[in-house]
Amino acid sequence: MLISTFVLQKTETYMKFQLLILLLSTIAITGYSQQKNKSITPSSWIGKIKMGDANPELVFNIFRDSLGQLAGHVGIPSKGIQGIPLSKVYINQDSIFLEISAAQASFKGIFENNRNTINGMWTEPQNTTALILEPLTKEIDYDNFKKENTSSLNLALTNPHFNFYSEEEDKNVLEDLSKTLESNYLRITKDMQTSFISKIDVFIYPDLKTFHIAINFPNTPDWVVGAASKNELKMVSPLNPGSEHSYESLMKAIVHELAHTIVLNFRKQGLVGLPNWLNEGYAYYEAKQINEAQRELVHKQLLQNRIPSWDELEKANTVQFGDINGYPTSATIIEYLVESYGLAKLKQFIMEPESVEKIYYTSKEDLEDLWLNDLKRN
Repeated sequence: MLISTFVLQKTETYMKFQLLILLLSTIAITGYSQQKNKSITPSSWIGKIKMGDANPELVFNIFRDSLGQLAGHVGIPSKGIQGIPLSKVYINQDSIFLEISAAQASFKGIFENNRNTINGMWTEPQNTTALILEPLTKEIDYDNFKKENTSSLNLALTNPHFNFYSEEEDKNVLEDLSKTLESNYLRITKDMQTSFISKIDVFIYPDLKTFHIAINFPNTPDWVVGAASKNELKMVSPLNPGSEHSYESLMKAIVHELAHTIVLNFRKQGLVGLPNWLNEGYAYYEAKQINEAQRELVHKQLLQNRIPSWDELEKANTVQFGDINGYPTSATIIEYLVESYGLAKLKQFIMEPESVEKIYYTSKEDLEDLWLNDLKRN
């Protein structure tokens, strides 16, 4: 879903299903539809979506561009996100259709109450929900928006960089989580030369059922244990990890999600344009999740000429990515890039993956060959 990034991990191989938050990006999209016969007043609309225990507001601004065509953009105040262009703005009689094509999201509604209410549905991959838009009558401060805690969890612990929310029964695990996250926060933000302007909220749920309801996936499998979005982490309690995980694996999983949050903090375009192997490989690398058994499997694939190419890793869906050993394989790519070129260039690569030749002074294909040769030598 587009409001949060959910990373779903399975046992020691951490097979994952990730729903990209393309709405966390500032996307440059062209090709607005032409519509000159209708207008709507006011031009700014706001509505709240029910997403588990989160209720983010969406703000739509609709206007005419320099050619007189209807255009617009959308923002999410609770995420500090604004100005995401709409790929289509279409109004016909009493109906309206808004689309963000790159995010595969759209809103279709009907004007009601003398065109002062729009009653409709918000649709995105694997999720459709009701959304009622009303005229925006307040000023939105995106940079300093105060996000409310809409969960049933209470603030139980705070440290220099995190606020922890949990039930009373899970307070005993918060000290371990605090130490794990705080130490890795300092290390990873130093690695990536970035900082946060506010604390990261960490929500720890008492069991998988409660966690799955919170992320709006009540029927998802037990290996779904964690979620990450900008400035926010959600996870089931390590004290009650379910059938597919352990206390130890969840301590690594939370660091993996922290790495994703840090990427979202410095990468202004969110996950748009970021290859999955680069995103997941980096998080796997920073969380130190690769083990010797996984290295042996990568080596075996290499000897049998079955190791996935970067192109295959990029095109694979989430299930395929796990099946082809995508996470450890991607982590070895990150290891090679860091050891050979340094962290500064890796950060630049994460920010501008399309600029590989400018960053590494070689083509993507040649860089891939260099990585394969390094694997063979080792």
